[in-house]
Amino acid sequence: MNAPDTGANVGHATDAGAGHDAPDQTRLRQLADEQAALRRVATLVAGGARPTEVFTAVADELGRLIGAEASFVSRVEVSSGHRPGPAGEPSGEHGEPEGTCVVAASHGRTREEVPVGYRFQLVPGTIHATALQTGRPARVSGDQLAKGPYGELTRKLGLRAAVATPIVVEARYWGVALAATVRADFPPGTESRIADFTELAATAIANAQAEQELRELADTQAALRRLAMLVARGEPPEAVFAAVTREVLRHFGNGTARMIRYELDGTATLVANEGTTGPHVRVGKRWEGYPPTGLTATVLRTGQAARVDDYRDIPGGEPYLSEGLRSAVAMPIHVNGRLWGMIAVGSGQGPLRPDTEQRMAEFTGLVATAVANAQYRAELITSRARIVAASDEARRLIERDLHDGAQQRLLALALRLRSAAAPLGSDESGTEIRDVAAGLVDVIDELREISRGIHPAILSRAGLRPALRALGRRSAVPVDMDVRIDGRLPEPVEVGAYYVVSEMLTNAAKHAHASVVEVDAEASGGTLRVSVRDDGVGGADPLRGSGLVGLKDRIEALGGTFSMHSPAGGGTTVSCELPALAGGQPDAGPGE
Repeated sequence: MNAPDTGANVGHATDAGAGHDAPDQTRLRQLADEQAALRRVATLVAGGARPTEVFTAVADELGRLIGAEASFVSRVEVSSGHRPGPAGEPSGEHGEPEGTCVVAASHGRTREEVPVGYRFQLVPGTIHATALQTGRPARVSGDQLAKGPYGELTRKLGLRAAVATPIVVEARYWGVALAATVRADFPPGTESRIADFTELAATAIANAQAEQELRELADTQAALRRLAMLVARGEPPEAVFAAVTREVLRHFGNGTARMIRYELDGTATLVANEGTTGPHVRVGKRWEGYPPTGLTATVLRTGQAARVDDYRDIPGGEPYLSEGLRSAVAMPIHVNGRLWGMIAVGSGQGPLRPDTEQRMAEFTGLVATAVANAQYRAELITSRARIVAASDEARRLIERDLHDGAQQRLLALALRLRSAAAPLGSDESGTEIRDVAAGLVDVIDELREISRGIHPAILSRAGLRPALRALGRRSAVPVDMDVRIDGRLPEPVEVGAYYVVSEMLTNAAKHAHASVVEVDAEASGGTLRVSVRDDGVGGADPLRGSGLVGLKDRIEALGGTFSMHSPAGGGTTVSCELPALAGGQPDAGPGE
């Protein structure tokens, strides 16, 4: 019985004292609405929403919360060399904020005219600048709003009043939240409501950004690992350059990414391109017609990072505008203390983020490593090829000297001894002379075998196919040989393949105790492929000092590949591939 009476009294008192209690009830409803709005934003963050989604939710909730027809969240991007000041301190050098604001989210009427990505300067005296300068909410209405630098825009939208408050993230001014209305003004207390909401929403923004940064870091690290694997595998420089350029475009740009190499004569070569193209874009060709105030010329001149915020302001920027590009950032690539080139990323929208240069630094460092590794590898291959060529030339000279010198002289001596022994008949002296002559013939045969091992004359005269068949005929182990080679190959390639087959036939007889050896050699598509397989005991180990190490070095010095499979009891198989194009010399790598 008492409960209903109490309730009636409460209701009656509330009605009678509306002038005193109604504001309290209104504030409670407002607090409940704010908490509900914040919970919705927090749920997005907890669900892993991206910052753009969180920014949009904050703008939407703010607009609905205070009944604003338009609201947006903008992020401060300070000018080069500055950063947003700590909360409570002025942003600029003289108490005036510097740089630009970039719209991160719009709600209501602003979505069409002030879209995401819209940029505007922090002009002293404007509502954004005032909020950042004072660190407190700012209100503008009536003629003051219409007369500002954005008066035309506000008149077009029919807005008559606005309230802005700074957004503080991690004790620094991150941006500004603004709400605007078509009414004459917002009710009193709107500043504190917006400030309270944005103070709590800043936590959601910070959390969303932290999650995004972690995702970006993980994504960047994964990309760097992929690229590092390409470098570690010794992939061709062109493949590494293309892969790096793709990753840079994916991470930092939305238009194009390019890698350019500076040549010693002052020109530049486009080595990789991803994204937009035009008549001036020709990978592998000289990068011509770039503006003297553009990125390519600036990086070449300064050796430092450079950016173009708007190609409309750059003389000669028309080709880039025709591609749909508006802005770009370029990072220099230094190799061994010298400017090697640059990598650039372009956007079809406004200026790229201020931290783009810093974020790209890891990729350019990896590119420098890849270029240096490619150069070292090319130099090593060239050096090894020169050593192999010099060794082969020395072998050829020794073989020629033995054939034309010692062998011929010994053969002449043997013939003279036989002639001298003929008149003596079967006398003891004649027999002894004939025995000496026979011994000389044996020495000549041994020298002939030695000269074949040093450098086979048949290889020089007739080429690889007859030389391999001759090896098969002389082998102590039966050989099943299939040679599909037409004509001559570059001499270093023929010599390398010959020694692979020769060494494996010798090993099959001496060490593998094989009953048969299969030799397969084919030249096609600019590549010579050679495979030698025996059915011996297996277990060959190049590390034990066999001639296999020398074979591997020789083949790789010619730009080829060498592999061996020799399980115990399973025989031994050696396979190699060699570039068999005219000239036979490996590619020396990137132009330097």
